[in-house]
Amino acid sequence: MSDVREPRRKRIVFVLPQLKTGGGVRVIVELSNILVKEYDVSFVMPNVKDDCSFYIDENIQIIKVSKERSSAFGKLLNIFIMMLFLRKNYQDEVVITTDPVISPLFMFIRMKKLYRYVQADDYRIFDDLLLLKNRFFLFVYKVLTKTAAKRKINYIFNSRFTYDMFVDLRGEAVPKRVVHPSINHEIFNDRNRIYEREKLNICLIARKYPMKRFSDFVEAWREIKETKIIKDNISEVYILSHDDLSHFDMNGLNLIVPQDDEEIARYMKNSDIYIFTSQWEGFGLPPLEAMSCGCGVIASDAKGINEYAKDGYNALIYKPSDIEALKNNILKLCEDRELLKTIRKNALLTAKEFSWQKSAMTLKRYLEEDGVL
Repeated sequence: MSDVREPRRKRIVFVLPQLKTGGGVRVIVELSNILVKEYDVSFVMPNVKDDCSFYIDENIQIIKVSKERSSAFGKLLNIFIMMLFLRKNYQDEVVITTDPVISPLFMFIRMKKLYRYVQADDYRIFDDLLLLKNRFFLFVYKVLTKTAAKRKINYIFNSRFTYDMFVDLRGEAVPKRVVHPSINHEIFNDRNRIYEREKLNICLIARKYPMKRFSDFVEAWREIKETKIIKDNISEVYILSHDDLSHFDMNGLNLIVPQDDEEIARYMKNSDIYIFTSQWEGFGLPPLEAMSCGCGVIASDAKGINEYAKDGYNALIYKPSDIEALKNNILKLCEDRELLKTIRKNALLTAKEFSWQKSAMTLKRYLEEDGVL
């Protein structure tokens, strides 16, 4: 009997800063959960504590490099140790990096099959100084980011907006390869929801970062919560967040710390209006997930959402930071139930066009076109 071995499966390596509950990590996890059925998939990251509520397929290999360090210098050292580990062990594998801090550092490390998956306007993402703390660090980050953008490697983008911002930074065009974030329809759907309620519920996913503009909703709500329209039409307001929101006025708002996506979806299904306030987003996945759960969406024109959101058709769109427009849109949906019904119906149709399977196959096609898979 001959010893016939199955051919070795090709590997895709995703480089992450850590496994945490957040939009960028969610995208990588969901794509990997599809790709692992056909390829060996690994997550490589520095050794840090994790706080991830996403489902990760058991066949995905998670590799933490070096030892856990808490100081800023120690964390930076871990990143370079991880990069050397990647160069030594995965030189012939497809390596995809997405984090805005780690990705620019790869210009110091040569990898044969390196890809950059751009999920935000990386050059401006830290302008609020909340994470980088001071302007010197921001200056260094921007210099590295702009220099790295000129490197001749392969790029993938999550929207036309991130592509346009990158091309503007680079100063020349690259192939426009877009892999959209998408929806897990097994979780985010409108099954068993109640569409006809006497009073409506509102839902938001809130973050503490200034660019997320949660403060806009807090101010808008403070100004309209005692109006007759709101009292007659709104029952509950759910604020879903893992952040410390204690410095916001949360009076009358129900703060929920969701344990997983299922709990987020339950609150979306129990809500009629979903509000999204960001200054800008590379894509903006939560409003699309809310659409899939049957919510009427009110959203700031956060650029990336233009991949799926159309004002008056499947959402109400307002200019970012325009609190008066936000208030008017909330009041409009409270009073005009036919408009709410129409945008919900159209939003469900829009949401059906997005699936992680489709997104993963788009990424696979790009890699196959390059001959690396």
